[in-house]
Amino acid sequence: MTLLEGFVKDEVFIDFGADVLYGSDQCNVSFPCRFPTVEFQLMATNGLSQIADRIRKDLGFAPMHPMDEYTDDTCDNDGWYDFYVGINGYAENHMDSCIEFVVVNSNSPDDEERYSIDLTEEEQNAVFKCLDAQCQKYLEKTCLDLLAEARKQMEEDYS
Repeated sequence: MTLLEGFVKDEVFIDFGADVLYGSDQCNVSFPCRFPTVEFQLMATNGLSQIADRIRKDLGFAPMHPMDEYTDDTCDNDGWYDFYVGINGYAENHMDSCIEFVVVNSNSPDDEERYSIDLTEEEQNAVFKCLDAQCQKYLEKTCLDLLAEARKQMEEDYS
């Protein structure tokens, strides 16, 4: 197991208490192309929260957790992050290119803003593998099964 795979295995968990959202999206190649999507809410693990804090700190906002020069007294203790990741029927590897997070209940001017944690292709593959294993374990379906269900729902919605 690589360091990346270990991080993803330890820090990326689907929040199965939240609904798995089936949907569709569209891109324009030479013509509009509609494709199925499935979005998962992720648990706000320590690793993901540290990455989110670093992104926001670099933009001039106080982090949610103590880091660098920020202490419990100077960080935004009342806020938290909601994390989301999706799979889709358009990308060859079926993964979105980022994990998104939303700032929630913050006293900061960026409350309710959405940010992205960009993923390299290798990271996308590791996240997909992790999501797929969790879906098989807890939903008894693969990610590709979920995308097939989303495709079926999309076709029913647009027929």
